[in-house]
Formats: sequence, structure tokens, C-alpha cells
Amino acid sequence: MNKEKDFINIINKILNKDSDKNLLVGIGDDAAVISKSSNENTVICSDSIVEDVHFNTEYFSFEDIGWKSISINISDLASMGASPNYYTVSIGVPDNLNKENFTKIINGIKNCCESFGGKVVGGDIVSSNKLFISVTAIGKLISNNFMTRGSAKVGDKVAVTGNLGDSLGALNLLKKNKNNKNLSVKHFAPEPKVNQSRELVKLGIKCCTDISDGLHNDLLNICNESKVSMIIDVENIPASNDLIKEFPEEYKDISINGGEDYELLFTFDESKIKLPFDYYVIGEICKKSKYEIFYKNKKGKYIPNLNPWSHFE
Repeated sequence: MNKEKDFINIINKILNKDSDKNLLVGIGDDAAVISKSSNENTVICSDSIVEDVHFNTEYFSFEDIGWKSISINISDLASMGASPNYYTVSIGVPDNLNKENFTKIINGIKNCCESFGGKVVGGDIVSSNKLFISVTAIGKLISNNFMTRGSAKVGDKVAVTGNLGDSLGALNLLKKNKNNKNLSVKHFAPEPKVNQSRELVKLGIKCCTDISDGLHNDLLNICNESKVSMIIDVENIPASNDLIKEFPEEYKDISINGGEDYELLFTFDESKIKLPFDYYVIGEICKKSKYEIFYKNKKGKYIPNLNPWSHFE
């Protein structure tokens, strides 16, 4: 059971009944795309981070918490082929958060905005039992094209922009009072793949999402929205040397399960499109069948130990 998807389906059923000619992409993707005119489209997304769900103040600096709240929204915009313009930021403040640490959060937000663009124009501050930050990002399409989860075609290659599993690997180490700085930077301060997004959408790629809920979950999102299946070669899933060193027996499954990597996952016709950046082909789209994702390795079928990210577990 996927409680998050069940809730999204309820929202979709109740609130998404009426058609809107200006709504190009609505509920169910990384962001909404709204058409103002033939050459001006607005992209809107919203994402939240909650203490003890997405971060722990025992591990995270307050600057990193602020940074992450913005960067994950920029990543959603990037997955659609958009760049950020404005943000509203709502912060739930617990009694034990002092002015000094609140200032650090705001500085983290400022640093991320300065690095990747966009300006905070409003929001809200409320009292809360746990620290949380909820951001709405408003952006614009980089070109007249945009990318969605539902545009994969049979025969497309499935590719990612970089190493997977570092964030989960870092978290697993932190829980054991260990730290690998090269892994932890992906967990604490992820960088949205805005440059790769720009190239993808300019070259006409139609199907993309960011890997926020883990590779397996986000592959399933593309399968479900595009009504296709996939064959994934686990030998081709990129993993960092640090992840392999720390988890020599588990790194493949960590790469499949791990959330919050914020790499881009996309599909494309490799015979027709040449990309100007490093990427990793991990599989291929095939016709919808009894399985959604078929994992394989050199020996044949591979059965991963699936324990994907869930907000409610």
C-alpha cells in the first residue's frame, strides 16, 4: 500500500474534475504548467520538509535545512524544464528554535537562491511542535517545451544524470554515528540539476522527473503515467566509489531504494539525440506487461531487496 499515492488519488478525484484550457499539466507530476499565452508559461510546484521525517537537527546544520527547503523545489522545476523566479516560504517554528538558529535557516535559503536563482517574496510563520518549511516555487519554462512523467515511448533509453544512493548511504551511516563527508554533502545540501535540465528540454526531450523518492519509486511513476514497462540493468546504475566502499554488499539495492538524490531521470531516443553532458543509460522502455520494472544483471533476473522511501513509514 502506498498511502501517499492513495491520498493523491483522492485529491485528484475531488479537485481535478473541471477542465481548464490554461492548465497544461496538473495534479500528479513534479509541477503544474499553466499557459498564460502561446509563448509564456508559468510552472508552479510545492514541497515541504519536516523535522524527523526529512531532516534531523542532530545531523543537519540549520543552514543546510534552509538550503534544502529551496533546492528540492528548484529540482522539481528543473525536472519540468523550468527555472525559478519566486518563492513563498512558510515556516513552522517550535518553542526551542532561537533567533540565532532561525537566522541560520534564512541564510541557508538566501545562499540557495543566490546559487540557483529566484527570490523569496512572501510566506508565513506559525507555531509548531516540529520545525517544518513549506515552499511554493514559481518559475518559467526555459523554452516552449516542457517535460513530464507521462511522455516515455517504447524503445526509449532510460537514463540518469549521476550517482544514486549517496543520500541514503549517508543517512544510514549517520544513524550509526559514522560520517562520510562525500556522501553526506548529497544528503545535507543537494544541488538541483538545472544545467542538465536546460540541455534536455532544449534538445526536445519530453519525459523527465527528479529522483526524490528513490529510483524505484520514480521509475514506477514514469511507468504508471506513461503506461509502459521498463527493463533496468542494475550493473549500469551509477554508484559512487564512496558508496561502494561503505556498503560493498548493499550498494546496488541502496541505489535502487535511496531517496533524495535529486538527479534527473529521463527517457530519450539515443540514436537521435546527443547530449552534451555525462549521463548513464540504465535501461529501456518496453510495452506495458505483467511487470512494471524488470531488473536484470549479468546472471539474468535480479530481485532487489525493495525498501523504498515512504513519507508515512
